[in-house]
Amino acid sequence: METVLVVSQRRSESAENAGTARLLAKKFNVKVLDIPLVYDFPSGSPVIERLRSLPVPAYFFTPLSCRSVKSMLTHLKIPFADVFETADSVQIPDGGVPGGQVERIDESPQARWYPIIDDSKCSACLECVNYCLFGVYAIGADSRPFVDQPDACRDGCPACSRVCPGKAIMFPLYEDRSIAGFEQSSEDDMDILVDIVDQI
Repeated sequence: METVLVVSQRRSESAENAGTARLLAKKFNVKVLDIPLVYDFPSGSPVIERLRSLPVPAYFFTPLSCRSVKSMLTHLKIPFADVFETADSVQIPDGGVPGGQVERIDESPQARWYPIIDDSKCSACLECVNYCLFGVYAIGADSRPFVDQPDACRDGCPACSRVCPGKAIMFPLYEDRSIAGFEQSSEDDMDILVDIVDQI
């Protein structure tokens, strides 16, 4: 079976992004699906259906945090082998396509803003359900919250992520890296400490 790498571009796509897809295809001799930002596609879109129907779990390279993308792909029921945040971190097996191959998907999804829940960190406390004023969340048959109405979320609002005690809710495009789903580094901890000291 062939190895497939999905390269999910930034919204402000540039020639540099397209060049990255070509370089990765050639480096690993793989078929690359070059798509717009995967976060923007609704669940029933043709691109999401195509990703669900790939013959093997694909590898994903995106500008978003690995944690948010893995959680999003799981919720969308898209099998994946691994997710990478930087071109330097991509490590995949040789795909057996000499020189690689890039298939560009030109569908233009509408920009979206909605939360993604990391089920491994969610304690089902339902703070998000009780806090959200816009009806984004619902409670599933398993008594756990899920994102029922993603497009009801207000653009730029990360409030539910801030009240989540388990830090399970992510907004991948938010400027605060911890809310975007990136793991906090010791450097981030130092920045927080400096901010606290400056306020004293």
